[in-house]
Amino acid sequence: MGEPSKEVVIEIPMEEGEPLGATPNDKLVVVKVQPGTLADGKLKCGDQIVKVNGTAIQNSNHFFQLLRYAPPVARLTLVRDDKKAAELEARVHIPAERAKYIQRRDGFVYNMVKIEWKPGGPKLGLGIKHYQNRVLVSRCDAGSLAAQNLAVGDHVIDIEAKPVTDKDVARELLLKTLQAQGFVTCVIERPESMEAKHWTQAALSATAQQPPSVHMNSDVREIAARERTKLKDRNAQAKKSILGKTQKTNRVTISDKIGEYIIASDNEGKNLRSVRK
Repeated sequence: MGEPSKEVVIEIPMEEGEPLGATPNDKLVVVKVQPGTLADGKLKCGDQIVKVNGTAIQNSNHFFQLLRYAPPVARLTLVRDDKKAAELEARVHIPAERAKYIQRRDGFVYNMVKIEWKPGGPKLGLGIKHYQNRVLVSRCDAGSLAAQNLAVGDHVIDIEAKPVTDKDVARELLLKTLQAQGFVTCVIERPESMEAKHWTQAALSATAQQPPSVHMNSDVREIAARERTKLKDRNAQAKKSILGKTQKTNRVTISDKIGEYIIASDNEGKNLRSVRK
């Protein structure tokens, strides 16, 4: 059995206006520690901060307010679970080959989640919609596999290192992968700030009235995506010039001869009639 959660106090000397370098979520759990900052080496992902200099924290805004008046020393009381911290650290670490698909936005955090399926176990229980080329989680049934790792509003960026922008393609890829290997990994973008959550809520509401632009089966969409990739690669190749001198038949000649052409009108010779004002 692993060690239970323990309450520890961390003292961090800081000057007025100096940033801590740790990002907590709405539950005051640290989800990111910036290297080279005050928090680096002292706080860990997964730490839940409960007090600042002995004052209980009400919410994330209250936490930053208390930090403003903390100098010269911020004495942070936190609950630390090393096992959960290790799990969160693994989720936050995204391999470079998959991180390249992320277009980072302020107010969002990025994780990699793993969904494991077992025969006779909980159902997937996932609902997804697409909005502006983003696949968004719109439903997580209680007690389902999805509810263990995902949340409503999550943006699914990739599935098993394959970027997804369409809900039908994403759904089929999820189901096929779970059936084939019993688990699936996804890189997700999750809203953390109030602004990010407002944007996500508006996006989920908008998808209810937004019909798909083109009705195509998922296999047709995959074929279309492959063809677009081929076309892009073909366009990236060097073009052959028609001005080449290898073949006389392909040479282009420029003539200085000027030709004159009369442009006639089918109304020629007829009087123009005035138009009523």
